Amino acid sequence: MLRLPRPGRRARLVALPFGLLALLWLSLEDTAVWPVSLLGLGLSALLNLFLALDKLGGQDFPRIYAPLLAALLGILIGLGASIAAAGFMFFKNALHAHVFLDFPPGLMLAMLERAPAWALAGGLSGLGLSLIWLVFSGKTP
Repeated sequence: MLRLPRPGRRARLVALPFGLLALLWLSLEDTAVWPVSLLGLGLSALLNLFLALDKLGGQDFPRIYAPLLAALLGILIGLGASIAAAGFMFFKNALHAHVFLDFPPGLMLAMLERAPAWALAGGLSGLGLSLIWLVFSGKTP
């Protein structure tokens, strides 16, 4: 059986440094795409993991469901990363209010167009990590 933990105080303390990092990035004059992509991934991972552990934490699941749960969570994280990155770009544009935008609308749209690919990548990553976990946990499902 697989028991998912409930998120505790320590888990919520992980969100504080992430929030400070996001606020620091919003204040900088930066037009690179990779930091906003990582921030979107981080926000999506935090929100989806907290939501999943809050709803499913403390319950027992057969180990055979681990790949399915991890793949679904990976799909949600990948999909949310694209949306969160575009949201970060929008808020940075709104906060700085330059004549020439830090992130033009075409770039934000291109980030949203990558949502299906990022969802697939997240699902495959979750599936792969869960299969590695099953192999190294020493028990067959």
